[in-house]
Amino acid sequence: MFVSKPKRDDAVPSVRLDTLRSVPLFRDFDQAELAEVARLVTTRRYAKHQTIFREGDPGHTFYLILSGSVAVVRIGPEGRETILSILKERDFFGEMSVIDTSVRAAAVRTMTDVEVGLIEREDFLNLIESNPKIGRLLVIALSERLRAANKLIAATTSQDIRSRLASLLLNLMQNFGEAAPNGTRIGLRLTNQEMANMIGTTRETVNRTLNRFWDERTIDMRTSHVIIVEPDRLRELVP
Repeated sequence: MFVSKPKRDDAVPSVRLDTLRSVPLFRDFDQAELAEVARLVTTRRYAKHQTIFREGDPGHTFYLILSGSVAVVRIGPEGRETILSILKERDFFGEMSVIDTSVRAAAVRTMTDVEVGLIEREDFLNLIESNPKIGRLLVIALSERLRAANKLIAATTSQDIRSRLASLLLNLMQNFGEAAPNGTRIGLRLTNQEMANMIGTTRETVNRTLNRFWDERTIDMRTSHVIIVEPDRLRELVP
């Protein structure tokens, strides 16, 4: 049995058990175990483009994304922003500095309005110790992220801009795709600058490449959301 800390005055208490059950870390939990986790969680809401924490901040909280999307960001020595990844509903972040008591290795800011569940370090570590299956699922999730990060690094260093942007659009389609009459709409709206920050190029280059994809009828940009019309054409560009 876990002992949770008192809820903070600025946090909204409680999270639904069916919401927790949808988080992959807790997919093997029964009703009683989910209820125990729920007693450890406080929830908080952030507006779009708000910073949740900054690189170098002390890390003492584990976060579950209950709704919305966030970007994991690092700032280079010249102040240039690099978006390392975008996490969505049912993902988590903040685990590494909680486990090894280090400072935050990157910043996290919201891409949309976001609701997160927070578990404090002591409670989270007790949870892992008492439920080895969380540790196993955590390792699996972190391995998948490392594999994706290595793939992104390889693409950024060896592929041309068309290939990099095609790969990004396919990734966004997979994670945020919604059915549309003429293809798959990317539900998450990214600016051209944000796309550039993800693939290591400039906003102007992204704009030119997107327009070329549009001229080729590979994508549709007549609305505020990019629609992937011919995903196989994009796949042909990715080695």
